[in-house]
Amino acid sequence: MTDPRDGRPVPDAYVLLRGDGVAVVLDLTSGQLPAVIHWGADLGSLSTQDVAALALTGIRTTDGNLLDVPVRQSLLPQQVAGWTGRPGLSGHRDAGAAWSPSFETTSITVDDRHVQVGVHPIVTGTTVVVVAEDRVAALGLVFEIALCAGGLLRSRVTVTNRGADPYHLEDLVLAYPVPPVAGDLLDFAGRWTLERVPQRRPFSVGSHVREGRKGRTGPDAATVLHALTPGTSFRQGEAWGVHVGWSGNHTHYAERLWTGEQVIGGGELLLPGELTLAAGESYTSPWLYGTYGRGLDECAGRFHTFLRARPNHPSPERPVTLNVWEAVYFD
Repeated sequence: MTDPRDGRPVPDAYVLLRGDGVAVVLDLTSGQLPAVIHWGADLGSLSTQDVAALALTGIRTTDGNLLDVPVRQSLLPQQVAGWTGRPGLSGHRDAGAAWSPSFETTSITVDDRHVQVGVHPIVTGTTVVVVAEDRVAALGLVFEIALCAGGLLRSRVTVTNRGADPYHLEDLVLAYPVPPVAGDLLDFAGRWTLERVPQRRPFSVGSHVREGRKGRTGPDAATVLHALTPGTSFRQGEAWGVHVGWSGNHTHYAERLWTGEQVIGGGELLLPGELTLAAGESYTSPWLYGTYGRGLDECAGRFHTFLRARPNHPSPERPVTLNVWEAVYFD
């Protein structure tokens, strides 16, 4: 496939990430931004026709009060694509220019192998780097996506100002889709001495937003925001969860559009005027971790396996340190 504007070859592929009972399928066809068309249990052997059918089933038909073409939800949702929910990238240049960029993928690398353009294959690996650009808005993107030890999905994106004038970045959040069967939300709240209090509610139309504005996390943090099938418990049901790997101001959010699409995601919470990119400057979002499991225990276990697989993780021989609190009162 070639770009109709200048005849350049356009990357065109499906990417399959698989490990520890989890599969993630990315749609990177026709030069579009990466879209997750499956995140969940391993699907076994897949042909090109299977993956193409999987991508097709995720496209909703048009209806009244919608665009004439189906809306595609990418890892970084774009307003220009017709996404009416929270956009992945919010920002502008002076005088309000470049507020709705239109990105196109220019390069795909899977496990350090450059994907040939225009061949529409299924490429299997564990890490993906996707380069995209908007030449009119003079912005560049680099996505880093990986399926880590334990079947933990993680991704982040870097935005670069390729223009001569400053770009004012207001928000940069990534979003993972969750299927319509996930009808509940679960996260945590609390206070000092009463941490990690679960709160569960229906996943209804609108946004559920948890923000940390203290410059650090704390006992009131959402920690992991889950989307659950009704009745999901520690060992039963299906659960998808996200955690923002950042100890400063942060956002976790879940959103359901009136058309039925559902996402969970997050990123750093940027304060007004906090981040302006000069010419050539870049900003990289925190890692967004995603966990899928049959029950909440399996979701938590994926984080544990990922942490234990780090090269610097303490060995089993390390002594256990007990944290003991003692209250002392004075008259």
